[in-house]
Amino acid sequence: MDDFNLEKLAKEIVVDRMKDLSDAPAGAGLVAGQILSKAVAGTQARQAPHDTVVAVCRGLMSGMLLLGKDLPSTAVAILKQVNVVAENTNQDPAELMTWAIEGIAPVAKIAGSTTRYAVQEAIESAFMGAGQVFDSTCETAGA
Repeated sequence: MDDFNLEKLAKEIVVDRMKDLSDAPAGAGLVAGQILSKAVAGTQARQAPHDTVVAVCRGLMSGMLLLGKDLPSTAVAILKQVNVVAENTNQDPAELMTWAIEGIAPVAKIAGSTTRYAVQEAIESAFMGAGQVFDSTCETAGA
């Protein structure tokens, strides 16, 4: 459960900052790294890092969906921040990757099957093996 309403905050930040940005997916990735590092560190006393990461990633992707931006590129840009966030927060990078995918999957699923499969292909291309994790997560994601 997102006790801090980080999903809404992340979505609002993306909608505000990315609407006129020429490379919105890259911008969203940078924002992801900043928000995730601060949010995981700042909330872990009262909220599991898993919940924080899922909420932030779902919010970032939701904002990009609302803006009609490139979701496959956004998903990859977010996932590219995992190692930095792991280092900044002393979290396991593999767990963070899985949690981020859990936040990305429901939004990709809502966007429709064409977008979902494009996100899966982009993730697999950038992170060998992660496309299957994304696909499995989409199958169980509530959307």
